Amino acid sequence: MWTSCHRGIITVKDSNWLMSYTLNRQPHFKEQPKDQLVVWVYGLFTNVPGNYIKKPMRDCTGIEITEEWLFHMGVPESEIHEMATKSARSIPCMMPYVTAFFMPRAKGDRPKVVPEGCVNFAFVGQFSDTARDTVFTTEYSVRTAMEAVYTLLNVDRGVPEVFNSCYDIRVLLDSTSKMMDGKKMTDMKLPFMANLAKKKVLKKISGTVIEELLKKYNAI
Repeated sequence: MWTSCHRGIITVKDSNWLMSYTLNRQPHFKEQPKDQLVVWVYGLFTNVPGNYIKKPMRDCTGIEITEEWLFHMGVPESEIHEMATKSARSIPCMMPYVTAFFMPRAKGDRPKVVPEGCVNFAFVGQFSDTARDTVFTTEYSVRTAMEAVYTLLNVDRGVPEVFNSCYDIRVLLDSTSKMMDGKKMTDMKLPFMANLAKKKVLKKISGTVIEELLKKYNAI
């Protein structure tokens, strides 16, 4: 059983390791040969035996991790080993704190960039706290560093504002269109009653700013 997640990641729900994988836009590297694909595979439960490789993920070689992934991809078992050894190259990397970014947090859990009363040091990076930004981005690290320098050196310059994309209907419409691979909502096959309601809504918004927005961002 498969389920999709953020950033196009596919999670194998039946995997003992809770394995996920993603193929981002290729080429992943500038000099990557055209006949090669870069796949990112990871597992969250690294201390339990796999479904095909009966070892914890943390004890596996790159070949074994590849074999486990190919098994979940549905490759016939008779072909798995040869494919993993002759058609792929896996580089394992243990990152025990990689999901620490996403732990629930509240005000006061992490230090402010420049704590009150501090005049000669600051906290920068993903584990310092700055207003309204989202961790796990380059912007977060850069913005905290700028905030630290400008504050400690009394530089009369503002740190760039965080773009309020989550409240911008234009961004949401554009994202919806991209998530649907450019397909319009009007192209969706709907049950009779839902299709009838859709036609009524489209008639209602005809000639309005709402219709203009929906057309501009390829929603209809």
